[in-house]
Amino acid sequence: MKKIIAITGASGFIGNHLVKELLKSGDYRIKLLSRNGLQEHSFSKEADVEVVIGDLLQPQSLNKFLEEDCIVVNLVYLWNGGDSENVTAILNLLQACKTANIKRLLHCSTAAVVGRVNDDIVTEQTDCRPITDYGITKLKIEHIVSSMAKDNFDLAILRPTSVFGVDGKPLKKLTKDLTTRNKKLTNYLRSCLFGKRRMNLVCIENVVSSIIYLINYPKLLKNEIFIISDDDSPFNNFSDVERFLMQKLEIRDYVLSPLHFPYFILKLLLACLGRNNINPHTIYSSYKLQSIGFERVISFETGLAKYASWYKAFIMIDKKA
Repeated sequence: MKKIIAITGASGFIGNHLVKELLKSGDYRIKLLSRNGLQEHSFSKEADVEVVIGDLLQPQSLNKFLEEDCIVVNLVYLWNGGDSENVTAILNLLQACKTANIKRLLHCSTAAVVGRVNDDIVTEQTDCRPITDYGITKLKIEHIVSSMAKDNFDLAILRPTSVFGVDGKPLKKLTKDLTTRNKKLTNYLRSCLFGKRRMNLVCIENVVSSIIYLINYPKLLKNEIFIISDDDSPFNNFSDVERFLMQKLEIRDYVLSPLHFPYFILKLLLACLGRNNINPHTIYSSYKLQSIGFERVISFETGLAKYASWYKAFIMIDKKA
């Protein structure tokens, strides 16, 4: 019998890749929540996909979305909703999960909830101190989800770092700037400023495979939190990523090697800009997820090469057209 997977936020970047991967195996019956109906989803014609019209802000519309013993993957964040609407949405979803007697909820949060900490190594036990509205709201939602799940259904909270991949937002601005001729000086100064600052990028393939791993994990997850990252790759820093992209996209190197500024200047600038994380050395550890048996399906370097090939084949061709 196929497992029933109910996904909110499937039209987003992670959701789109997740559904594609689930469909490859043929082991799942997938239900997608959509406010706009079938036209929102390219998967609506797939035999194993059911699109349910509903809205997390309208609890009565969720009645047909969830089924007993299904596994729910929540990828939704209402970017224009603010704290109030996001809290309302998650409360409605949690109540629907409880009423339907679901088996497990995988709630996708973000590593941004950690916020501004001094530790170079961040784990799931690190005290969270977010300073942005986004990080504060996401952490608040984590607490609500964790409290509601107790004695009602199994839960895991996922904290991916900055998710990149084909058609994803992270790296798009950097790559666009690198391929723009009149930004050579700007790019050089940025390279001097950022130096070996950790990028905290994670391949979309590893995020999706970790979600599927936890969907099928045979033991109870018991409200555990898992960081999803590729930070153990020493290559995951600005200088190496920039140079790799320049080589793959055949961009001429700088005339002078970047002169890296002292990191206290970068920290001061990031603080003035109100950034959540101002520590250039921060590494988000994925040891906990790996300790329960998860293995990455792709290396960070391979994911970066895949992204560069896509950008060169599609985006740069469109620019020249």
